[in-house]
Amino acid sequence: MGTLVKAGCLLAREKMDVSFRHEEEQRQVLALAYDAFRYRSVFNQALQDTNFFTIFPQLCGESMLVHLLLCRLYQRRFYCRESHCPADLRDLWQRARMAEVEEALWSVRVKLAAALARLRIKSHALRLEQLLPKSLRDRKDCRDEHLIPTTIWINTCKIRRDDALSLLEESGFVIDGPSEEVKSLRTDKRCPGLLHHHPSLRANFAQSQLVQEGLLVLQGRAFCLGPATFCYVLDDFALTGTVIQSHAHSPRTSAYLATQLASCTSNRPLIVFGAGDKKREYENYLHSVGISNVYIRSEKFAELSPDSDILDGAVALLANPPNSLSAVQDPVDLACSSGRNLQLLEDMALAAEDSSEEAKERQELLEEEQRATVRLALSAPQLQVVVFESHSVLPQETRQLLIDEIESANEAAREKAAISSGPLARSHSIGEDSVFDKDGDDSSVVNEPLTARSGCSTTVPATDLFEIAPLQPKKQHEVNNEDDEVDPCPSFEEDGCFLALLKRQEITRLDAQYMIQIAESRGLFGGRHKKHSPYTQRKQHKKKSDTVLRDIMMRNKNKQKEAECGERVSQPTIASLLRRTCSRSSSPDRSDVITCTDCPRRAKASEPPPDLYARYIFNRRQDARRWWSEAARRVLALLRTSNPHALPRFRLVRTPVPGPGATWRAPYPLSVHSLEFHDESQISDEYDTDHSDSV
Repeated sequence: MGTLVKAGCLLAREKMDVSFRHEEEQRQVLALAYDAFRYRSVFNQALQDTNFFTIFPQLCGESMLVHLLLCRLYQRRFYCRESHCPADLRDLWQRARMAEVEEALWSVRVKLAAALARLRIKSHALRLEQLLPKSLRDRKDCRDEHLIPTTIWINTCKIRRDDALSLLEESGFVIDGPSEEVKSLRTDKRCPGLLHHHPSLRANFAQSQLVQEGLLVLQGRAFCLGPATFCYVLDDFALTGTVIQSHAHSPRTSAYLATQLASCTSNRPLIVFGAGDKKREYENYLHSVGISNVYIRSEKFAELSPDSDILDGAVALLANPPNSLSAVQDPVDLACSSGRNLQLLEDMALAAEDSSEEAKERQELLEEEQRATVRLALSAPQLQVVVFESHSVLPQETRQLLIDEIESANEAAREKAAISSGPLARSHSIGEDSVFDKDGDDSSVVNEPLTARSGCSTTVPATDLFEIAPLQPKKQHEVNNEDDEVDPCPSFEEDGCFLALLKRQEITRLDAQYMIQIAESRGLFGGRHKKHSPYTQRKQHKKKSDTVLRDIMMRNKNKQKEAECGERVSQPTIASLLRRTCSRSSSPDRSDVITCTDCPRRAKASEPPPDLYARYIFNRRQDARRWWSEAARRVLALLRTSNPHALPRFRLVRTPVPGPGATWRAPYPLSVHSLEFHDESQISDEYDTDHSDSV
């Protein structure tokens, strides 16, 4: 009754907070809730056949409570419940309206039993579970103790591994003993610190003091494979720096990853994204188990920019985006490790039994989240390796997803290399003088064809290309023979886990050795013979190619200039034409005249015409007459309008035109230099405008 009441408080329309005494009680409560979720479609059909919600309309908002209590009624074979609600839980029983729902179901129990029997007979099902979809039917709950693989891992942040094993041996357990013994604990070869125990011991471990104090943590092996393999990959490639977990689904998974990172040679900090409003809950749990090298962030990893400051220094990523969880064997254990996540159990049940458009849209959103996560991981320039983890059996969520995204990322890298190389990618050969050094082939670069529309080939650095590498770590205990064919994407179907390793074709390690190589390539240590890094060699190779191409272009340009200059120099000049084709005239009268039959301008005599001087003198006189006529007119007009006595002594001076080189030289020199004005009565008529020329 205690577990039933707490399950009702979690499924009621008005949620109530409940506390659990130990982990086993929490698991039993979540198992009851999961039964209500996965039998929902069958119970809805039976309730509809009996018009239950028509008879009891006040219970329409408590459908999940109806499903929960109907499931318990069916498991009791519609007999009366013998146990009664304890006194300490009676208040919750009433507040959650569970008493009202139970009375309503008991009143129509005969009709409900008949409706469920008709459904079984119609589908030829011996048990009610056979009416469920296959994926829900094959799931294991907490009652299938002999079918569930049960594991527990040692929290090395609180206790040393040897000390924990000593405590277990003192309690009567046998480490790596015969599998037939109930108290035999077997160590896992792939996951460090993980112990397999008999399923019947789950309740004992859940209630033990070691689990309650956080020294041992109950968790399925499927959710420990990803973090363990991720740590093996980091050690194999000797990567140092910050590591990232893309999604915070389970605090226990993040805790196991943090313990493995802390036990490595180089202590690497861990950043976990996607906590959302559960960030405080995550931090409290990690603090309770003694883990301090984890930084929880509420924002989503897929919404970050590739050049975000948060990703600075990050070298590896454990990508565990949300998926359909169709390969999970124990959903209740997953809900327990995720912090009583009832929404996870409901989504798994809906995804398995629902084939509507809403379910398809929900699946498309999951796939889009997975693609966005992998796409960002492949576009971040700092990340060197990515371990992809999924718990789905669908190819669009596992293999096909990775193949499509890697092809897209490599194609983008080739296009970027083609754009950055400029004309070199389109002019890779010019006659005999190739812009690429034939002997300068570097093993660190890969020549691959660009897209069909570019029509050329380009050189892409191997550090920009990704590949799916074999997931067989060197330090892993399970080592295959060299002659065996290695699957690059082991699925671990028996554990319900899919893992894949995405790595750059050439790993860049930002360690001390790499920094020394960079310093040597730049000549910081001196020395005549310096060993350049692949990046420096590619840069020098490109610079050499640019120099060769520039020299070829300048050589062609100089040849064209030389041809133009030669053509211009070879053309005849006037002097050469005169020397070649001109002769002196034999006329006796004009013996000094030179004629030229080829030059029309020189065909006539070179001396000026005889009337040229006369025309010059005439034009100059006309200009002077026009100037003095205009000056006299303006002076007389001034005398008529003004008082002659008020006028100052007038001196006729020609002012120069403003500008550089201005002089006071008069263009028309005259003998008159000044004019004196008298009274108006003494001015004779000779100053009329008609006689202005005589002034």
